[in-house]
Amino acid sequence: MDEFLMRFLDIGAFSLNSDDTKLEKLRAAVKDLAGALQKNPAKTASFTMVAADPSVPSSDPVLDEAMAVVRKHWETVSNAFTGRPVAVLRAVLLDAIVQAARRDDAIAVAFVNVARNALAHTETADEAPLWRDAVSEIETKVDARAEAEWATPEMISVEPLQYTPPAPREIEFEPPVVDRSALLGSIHSAAGPWGPNNPNQFQPSQGSHWSQQFADKMSSAIAETLDAMAQELAPAPVDLSAPLASLAKAVAAHVEAALASFSSATTGLQRRTYLLWWKEAMFSPSAHTSYLEMPAFQASALMALDLHEQVPTFSPASVSAFLKEAIRSLPVEPDGEGEGQRDVASLVREARSAEFMQPFRALAAQYVLAPIGRGPLLALIGHGQDAATTEATKLRDLVGVDASSTMTASEWGTFLFRELQAARATSANNGKRARKR
Repeated sequence: MDEFLMRFLDIGAFSLNSDDTKLEKLRAAVKDLAGALQKNPAKTASFTMVAADPSVPSSDPVLDEAMAVVRKHWETVSNAFTGRPVAVLRAVLLDAIVQAARRDDAIAVAFVNVARNALAHTETADEAPLWRDAVSEIETKVDARAEAEWATPEMISVEPLQYTPPAPREIEFEPPVVDRSALLGSIHSAAGPWGPNNPNQFQPSQGSHWSQQFADKMSSAIAETLDAMAQELAPAPVDLSAPLASLAKAVAAHVEAALASFSSATTGLQRRTYLLWWKEAMFSPSAHTSYLEMPAFQASALMALDLHEQVPTFSPASVSAFLKEAIRSLPVEPDGEGEGQRDVASLVREARSAEFMQPFRALAAQYVLAPIGRGPLLALIGHGQDAATTEATKLRDLVGVDASSTMTASEWGTFLFRELQAARATSANNGKRARKR
């Protein structure tokens, strides 16, 4: 993996006079700054924007912080350069950001989105190859995770049903035994008047009288014996409620897991399908109206917000390109605004005051703090109390974009979308962040 501190040295951005000791001190500072960034990832945007701009004011708070860390390892650093060593500090910052992004996926998302925006408005011709490599490395990492989360597998596998039947219960059984003595006494009594149990009052010689009595008593004796045996052979009642409840619970868990697997596996397909529907419908789910009925720059800002609300933090880089093409499909307005250009200062002023941008301002204020030094444009939009921040000089110092710079509607919407994605990834108000898995 590239060491971007060395890449700055290689292109001659600054010189250490071939002193490896100084280089090691800067490497120690890089390590400290990377650790600090991981503890406070919300600084990713400001770190990246300062690192990307050779014209950043030397008094910027991020440079103050970087200088303090460098001075901890190199006490005489101020004496080694004429004035504040901005190039050295920018190199240290970029290396620290990349190291942190390699370990933290949320920082990686923020770095890529902010760098894409910042580099379009800075002059880094000599540094272009190293910045291209830095962004490409981290963007590849982010896209790999995003593609895995957005992909639809060819096959959905479900774990087997997890159920263990209860162990068979042993039942003690003793075969019933006929009381032969009692049966013999009953048969003997049925045969004539000599039996012990209510004997037949007739003699066998008395014909039909005897036979009638014999049949009645004999059948009763046999039936009573069989009934007694049947009663003893009747099975004891078995309680199946517990095993059936356990089986029902296992089946319910299995079905729930199968549905969850299906839902998870098709999430990416659902997202892609929704995006295609959204682009074709050109309808705002938040404003409940068509983008085609809005001015182009208003529609582009709202499209950025709506798309941000619909896609997760880890989204492929192609989503930004998708948004750009969707905005380009807006019709060109008769006054020429459609794919025309507007200066950044007027766009920021509109974003801070227009009624349609109120939801955007509320979200921006939730994501980022008020501007102190170089930082995201969201800070100006979400915390618009100070009107002076849109003045040409202040705007350049705070967001790294010239007030007179112009953007098309598609560029404006894409710029805002990237800032929203970056801010959500590292916002302290966004709950538990996703780290490298």
